[in-house]
This record gives sequence, C-alpha cells and structure tokens, in this order.
Amino acid sequence: MNFIGRVFLRGKIHVLTGLHIGSGGTGGIGLVDNPVIRDPLTRRPIVPGSTIKGRLRHALEIVLGAESNEVWRLFGAKVDAFDKKGAGRIMIRDAHLTDESALALESVDTDSLYVEIKTENRIDRARGVAEHPRQSERLPAGAVLSFEIVYSAWEKNDVIDDLQNIEVAMRFVEDEYIGGSGTRGYGKVEFEVTDIAYKSIEHYRANEEGKNLASSRNMWAQQTAELMGFLPASGGRA
Repeated sequence: MNFIGRVFLRGKIHVLTGLHIGSGGTGGIGLVDNPVIRDPLTRRPIVPGSTIKGRLRHALEIVLGAESNEVWRLFGAKVDAFDKKGAGRIMIRDAHLTDESALALESVDTDSLYVEIKTENRIDRARGVAEHPRQSERLPAGAVLSFEIVYSAWEKNDVIDDLQNIEVAMRFVEDEYIGGSGTRGYGKVEFEVTDIAYKSIEHYRANEEGKNLASSRNMWAQQTAELMGFLPASGGRA
C-alpha cells in the first residue's frame, strides 16, 4: 500500500444532556463521589479521544458487524487479521471545551467549575425508600467541545467508503450516548463537522499546508466528492 495523504475532520460536539466521563477516582473526603476527567492545566472537562473512538467503533460494529473489514480498516483489527497489523486508519484527538463555551460556563452559577453535580440514589424496592446517595459531576447541556479526527488514506478506492462510514457511526452515536449512565439519560450529543482539510504526500514533501474545504453539518460526507478532486479517482460509493 502507498500512503496518499490525510483528511482532517474538525468540528464541534454539542452536549444535549448532562455528560459524564469519569476520572476513575473520587473527589476526596467531603467532595463529589464521581468527578469528571479534566485537563490538568486548565481544569476544564475533556472527552478523551479513546472514548469517542470506542463509541464510534461500537456503533459501526453494530451497523456492519464486528468482523467487518471496513470496521477493522478504520479502527484497527485483531493482530494479523488485516494487512498483518492491528493499527487502524483514524486518530481521534481529545475533545476540549471551546473557549466560548468555557467562558459561558464560568459566568453561570454551576455547582462546581464548568460542571453541574447530579445526585442519584439507589432505590430499595422492597422497602420503597431511597438510600446510598451518590454525587456525579456532569458537563451540562449546552456545553460545546471541539474535536478532530485524522484519517490516513492508503488506498484511493477506500476513501469515500471510509469517510461515509465515519458519518454513519456519528449519526448512530447521536441516537445513543457518550460516557457513563447513558441509559439514565446522560450523554446525548450532536456532532457538527465544520471543516475538512486534505494534506497529500506531496504537501508533506514540499512542507506545504493542505487544502481546506468548508463544510456544513449535513453535507460534509457528500462534499468529500469534491475533496476527492485532490486525489486519484475513487471507485467508492457515490
């Protein structure tokens, strides 16, 4: 296989219901039980790229099947199951609060910096009483994070199919959730792809910036046909 170039999908994740990505620990004695993961420098909540990638992969496995070569091609395969290597073709960066969203959250009276605190109880159905209250931090509805997906193109005939499969996975996740407690209403999100950039192997060799293609939420996958004008002709889906 020959490396052709990279496609950069950039945009926003709109939080529609409280979003919780746990830090794996507790807030300490007298503090919240279940804190969110934060950037250690800014203290702003983040959504790890591994979380986004895992949810997108799970979605595409449901749509195409867990043993699909198209899933393996994008997200990585079992060792020796595809091209004798396990690496996939996409990288997903950690998603960070946009500056505008962070400023908006700083200006409102939330329970803690950038987040709200949701208290839940376990219900003893036999006695009909609530017990064991537990507090979780959540990124509140209305928050906006920036994301970037980097797709490495190795085979020209796969590019359109791969990008369309990324869109399919995004739409599927929008009807499910990201993060914890999704079945209790947490983590509904909406993806917005705002721009697409393409950087060919020639751009890398010449130390040049890539080409940009403006996009809109509902049209970016279709507009990859225009993007493909920068690549050899593809035999992928229309």
